[in-house]
Amino acid sequence: MITMNPTTVAHLRLSDLRRTNPAYEIVRGKDEFGQECWQATLCVEITQPMKEAGLVEVVRRPDYLSFLSALHRQTPILHSFRGTHLSPQPRTYAM
Repeated sequence: MITMNPTTVAHLRLSDLRRTNPAYEIVRGKDEFGQECWQATLCVEITQPMKEAGLVEVVRRPDYLSFLSALHRQTPILHSFRGTHLSPQPRTYAM
């Protein structure tokens, strides 16, 4: 059995998440307490019908598995609006 470095595993997971969820800017980092956290920010403007359907702009969780679960609960909601209410303008972020 091959054992991988935890950081390598996290980078592979991050890469896979970014590839399979292109509507989100996904990052892995530290929260205000120095603990690991995963965060996805939706890169399209959320309309009122999207909010009412339960779509959120930011998904943030302290570990990979809970993050993955939360993000994947958002996917069908987002896909139900594909081609109808999505804003064609990409969101810009202040740095």
